[in-house]
Amino acid sequence: MKKIIIIFLLICGFTYSQNLTIDNGASLTIEKTGTATVGGNFSNSGTVTMNSDSDEFSAIKISGSTSGNVIYNRFVNIAASNEWDLIGSPVDGLSISSFVSTNTSGTATLATNGSAYAVGYYDNSTDTWTNHTTGSVGAAGNFDIGKGYQMGTVSGGTQILVFTGTISSSDETQAVINNDAANSGSGRRWNLVANPYPTYINANDDADNSNNFLTSNTSKIDDNFLAIYGWDADGSGYTARGHDYNSNSAVYFAPGQAFFIASDDTIGENITFTEAMQTVSPASNDDFISGDPIEPTEIFLRLYNYDELIEDAHIKFQENMTLGLDPGYDLGNYFQGSAISSRLVENDEGINFAQQQLPVSAMENAVIPLIINQSAGQEFRVNLHTATIPDPNVYLEDVEMGTFTNLYEGDFVLIPTSDLEGAGRFFIHMSADTMSNEEVSISMLNAYKEVNSNYITLEGLATQSKNISVSLYNILGRKVLSTSLSNNVNTQTISILGMASGIYVIELESGNDRLTKKLIIQ
Repeated sequence: MKKIIIIFLLICGFTYSQNLTIDNGASLTIEKTGTATVGGNFSNSGTVTMNSDSDEFSAIKISGSTSGNVIYNRFVNIAASNEWDLIGSPVDGLSISSFVSTNTSGTATLATNGSAYAVGYYDNSTDTWTNHTTGSVGAAGNFDIGKGYQMGTVSGGTQILVFTGTISSSDETQAVINNDAANSGSGRRWNLVANPYPTYINANDDADNSNNFLTSNTSKIDDNFLAIYGWDADGSGYTARGHDYNSNSAVYFAPGQAFFIASDDTIGENITFTEAMQTVSPASNDDFISGDPIEPTEIFLRLYNYDELIEDAHIKFQENMTLGLDPGYDLGNYFQGSAISSRLVENDEGINFAQQQLPVSAMENAVIPLIINQSAGQEFRVNLHTATIPDPNVYLEDVEMGTFTNLYEGDFVLIPTSDLEGAGRFFIHMSADTMSNEEVSISMLNAYKEVNSNYITLEGLATQSKNISVSLYNILGRKVLSTSLSNNVNTQTISILGMASGIYVIELESGNDRLTKKLIIQ
């Protein structure tokens, strides 16, 4: 097998070799736009440096074994309000203590605050972030490659942090768990993981049909949140990117990029990063912070408190989608209590979606539940930021006020007299044909049971003029629960503690409104 020996080389483009050896005293620099593919083994006794900036990241992909350290100069956003960055180590064997020492000496730019360093970890069992300090960093051990960390650099500096270690030459795993379900709601489902390689990773099926992170880990991620959630560093929160992000665009993880995924397991299991997912020539260099264009064939709603943007919601339309859950395409909101989101048109299980995909036919006949969470007395407005659909008329219905606002003509503005939350009051109509009481009434009441919960949640009660009668039947048709709920609270729960597992049918009735729905109790 051929072998290339490096004495001094600066790489700005693409190179390929069999074995690659950098001898003692020799150096190899891969610039921020540079890539290298090594078909054989990689051996370094000299100096290998890899560079990056905010939207360009050098990459090296090695098929064989690796030995010797590389230096990855990784761009990291500043440690300021609503900024920071989510980063993992792109190299193995690097101690956190050594990393801190390197990046806080001389002109290095790791941010500090007293005894605390701007490098910390997330605990989803308690939903807390902890930064390393002068007292803890000595015992912190090595970076766990495949795990994400929060990091930040000082304002006005180079925004480059230095990672020195070996290149992983194997598949890597990272333990994840749904501590929201495991701890009865006191934890979170979210796990911070990271690309463990100094190369790009295929994230969705548009990057690679089979060797991509989401497809390979589908069974480990909650179907309602089958996406990667990246921090935007602009105050808007987390962006969800699934299999159809930005209208069939490929998504890639930059070297060392960290992101959140939602585990579906209450005991714990491993997600996997494989060598087969690696690529050095992505179609884009985005690392979540650089921003993205507006998505076509959609409506894009934004909620403002006066002139301050609080949250947005996307509803997209394309063939091969359904009115129910399409995993990897319908993407649950990272913050379920977010200011604005949507619910599934069919088989709603109480999940609020940041992005929902519907069939093209839904533009003519669907009534889409809209969730608005706002405090009493807080004026807000809902704006149609863009509508790239054949008929741009989009109507927001307020059931309680009995109004329909054409968002194409102007914003919906309201000062609520009581706190707004849950489903049942607001709906989006894509056509005037759906704006009849007969069409809407079937959507005003809703019932669902969350996984691992011992209660059924009922919504839309405050939209009713009368109290709501509730009946629950087992699979044999026998009524096992009967009660009446007042309409003074929009969302209420009914305990099912002690009920046998199985399929049940719930029936809600209030005046002329009636909902019948199948529920599974486990």
